[in-house]
Amino acid sequence: MIDNDAPYTFDRVIRLLLAGGFIWVSVLLLDTLSDALTPFVVALTLAYMLHPMVNFTGRYIKNRTAAVLITLVAILLPTAKLIWMALGMIGGELKHTGELLSSVINNSAVAQRAEQYIPADIWQKVLELAKQEKVRNFLTESGLTDMLQASVQKALPGIWHIVSGSAQTLTAVAGLFVIILYLVFLLNDYDKLSGWRKCVPVGYRDRVITFVDEFTTVTNHYFRTQALIALIIGCLFSVGFLIIGLPLAVLLGMLIGLLNMVPYLQIIGLIPAFFLAGIDALATGGNFWYALGGVGLIFAIVQVLQDAVLVPRLQGESLGLSPWMILLSLSIWGKLLGFLGVVLALPLSCIVLTLYRQWMAKAEEGAA
Repeated sequence: MIDNDAPYTFDRVIRLLLAGGFIWVSVLLLDTLSDALTPFVVALTLAYMLHPMVNFTGRYIKNRTAAVLITLVAILLPTAKLIWMALGMIGGELKHTGELLSSVINNSAVAQRAEQYIPADIWQKVLELAKQEKVRNFLTESGLTDMLQASVQKALPGIWHIVSGSAQTLTAVAGLFVIILYLVFLLNDYDKLSGWRKCVPVGYRDRVITFVDEFTTVTNHYFRTQALIALIIGCLFSVGFLIIGLPLAVLLGMLIGLLNMVPYLQIIGLIPAFFLAGIDALATGGNFWYALGGVGLIFAIVQVLQDAVLVPRLQGESLGLSPWMILLSLSIWGKLLGFLGVVLALPLSCIVLTLYRQWMAKAEEGAA
């Protein structure tokens, strides 16, 4: 930690410059190695989330490797089944939405109804969007598969290059296999990672351990509970959108749930939800305002459930980062390190916050 009372001698200034240079080189190194590190970081994040479940299984199965494998099978098989069912539903939703957009483009009656509710310049923009080839290609039954393939290629380019000559399905399986392999090894050795304390030099050990303990206390509760809240919110939105018959209900609901990893960012989902509700009402002859009102009602109900029930019961005290700070950290670390930065954004921001708090506490002690 920085000592405010120490004089800024030449030696101390050099050390501070070297520390700053070390941090900058570390960021550049992470950026260079991000392709190779991303699968490991994703697996480490999953291991962090699943560790309590493995410990629970370990109460009844003493062999650690067996406990890890049983836990993963118990989680992955139902998850894979749900994802397979969801992909089938989403494929049908994409096809249905593509048909709606086709009717919007080709049906003059829809255009006449749109003139009653939507300004002409905005409606023209909608038509231009609906005519774009990328949009039309996405709104097919194979559109989601193509999107997932592009996501894997962007998120795991290191693995992609290794198997770029193989079939697309093999590429996705290879990426998942590497992450699962990392996950099994990390969960198997998770408890052994606590031995890192002995590797810290004695002179720095107390300060480093204090910092790590505070960082762990700040983050432990937040990440697991926020992920659970985001999953519940995604399911609630998906069910609500299905009830009101919104196009792309499941896909949009789960995307909004994912946005909820940053508190209140799900409000961005209002834009595509209102857009899809309006298009659906115009194409099918439904009531335009009722359609928008239904979307608004779903958002209001889910938001009340989140603020009044889920957050107080599951999360309690917050991480200590305001929503704007979380969004800013995602933007900055994502710009510096790409997809790896997005994954590491909140832990890195928590490290900075913990260092700042320790520095402030030490400054207050010196002032007293």
